[in-house]
Amino acid sequence: MRDENGELKIENGKMKRVGIISLILFCLLGFVFAQSNQEVAVTGEQRTQLVNAVSKAHKQLRTLSANFTQEKSSALFSEKVVQKGIFCYQSPRQLRWEYKSPKPLTMLFDDQKVSLLTDKGAINSPNKMLNELGKMIINTINGDNICDNTNFNISFLKNSHDGSYIAVLKPINKRIKANYSSIRVVLNGKDYLAEKVILNESNGDTTTLIFTNKKVNQTLPANSFTK
Repeated sequence: MRDENGELKIENGKMKRVGIISLILFCLLGFVFAQSNQEVAVTGEQRTQLVNAVSKAHKQLRTLSANFTQEKSSALFSEKVVQKGIFCYQSPRQLRWEYKSPKPLTMLFDDQKVSLLTDKGAINSPNKMLNELGKMIINTINGDNICDNTNFNISFLKNSHDGSYIAVLKPINKRIKANYSSIRVVLNGKDYLAEKVILNESNGDTTTLIFTNKKVNQTLPANSFTK
């Protein structure tokens, strides 16, 4: 639109809309920038103190029980596969992993094998992937993976927003590397126990485990790892 002198004139309404859009874009960019800068590398003396604190916390861990949500993302699925249940762990290497939904299934893990609980009792499972998953969960719960420089290259981050720590594990062991490309373990900033585990599998799939309602060093039922 031109004025009486033939010069272009921008309507006030259009200028306001442009200003509002610019403001929204600025806010979005600021949010993305803030999100990307929440995780800060933990190095030097701070890293040493963190590793010592994690090691101490896990050495004091005798039992642990919690609810879990397991999410599986794969190119083979149109949507995430979500399973929920409860688990209990007893030091040094006993784990009961019990799915409640969508289908009930209970698995018992120890250092040697994985067993499936049925109406007829515990049956040993030959499934290697289940066995590897069980070992990975146990080694994450008891802290072995997080302080294991022989099987992983490990770096640590701190989330400046919520105070949690993230251990980023890159496998160097061939057996582990065949199954997982990387693992992220989110540790509570106060008790240094895992709250979330992201298993990035070598085939491109991702398994995410989220732990809630943790109960630490409480007495477990006597039959937790037998039936």
